[in-house]
Amino acid sequence: MSESVEMYLVMTALLRSAPDQPVPLSLLASKLGVSQVSANEMCHRLEERGLLSYQPYKGVTLTPDGEEWAQRILSRRRLWVIFLVENLGIDPEEADTLACQLEHITSERLVAALKAFLERDPEARPSINRTPQPLTTCTAGMRGVVAAIDVEPAAAAFLAQQGVVPGADVEVLAVGIDGAVLLQVDDYQVALASALAGRITLAAGSAAHTARQAAWRRCSAFWSCVRGEAPPCPIESLADESEVAALARR
Repeated sequence: MSESVEMYLVMTALLRSAPDQPVPLSLLASKLGVSQVSANEMCHRLEERGLLSYQPYKGVTLTPDGEEWAQRILSRRRLWVIFLVENLGIDPEEADTLACQLEHITSERLVAALKAFLERDPEARPSINRTPQPLTTCTAGMRGVVAAIDVEPAAAAFLAQQGVVPGADVEVLAVGIDGAVLLQVDDYQVALASALAGRITLAAGSAAHTARQAAWRRCSAFWSCVRGEAPPCPIESLADESEVAALARR
């Protein structure tokens, strides 16, 4: 299947407001950056191939075969987004753009390998230093899980109010010359003095890993997460919000 055909199927899946809701050809053409005439011709060809269903004056919907293909493609995209963000430290928005390119050249064998890699315990993954280290020795851009906090009760209470607790996912935004650290915790930025940051250790990994495993057990279509499905998608409450946002922007 050509890349252009795949893009028509994926965009149809993402633009619909419900599985059986037609997507106007004008909207589809606009999002794909093609003329409405070109979109009309392609959609009719895809209808002949049994991938799309065209309704005059309404738009197109995916057939069961088209739905299967769209979910397969989106599954590849999601796998690449998670891999790029968690293992290479690439910004979610950039990772989504790269994944959109990689999804078209990903074989089924590579899909299976990516799934197996991402479902492994992060501690068992190679090539990344998993030894917890003080925040003062981290570098900007590092992401991980707070492994331990060795401070007085009053300081621990302060950190807890900021969301800095063992098990929390954080990102190191900056490390000053004096050892002060600026952290990203959820939607907040937390500035820590050197003396305090040095008593907090960070381990590579993500609490979202456990959430993905739970979501995968609940829903075999977890990796696809095609927007507009009738049942609520389990990742809305279980997966990393940055991953969901990356797909929602497309």
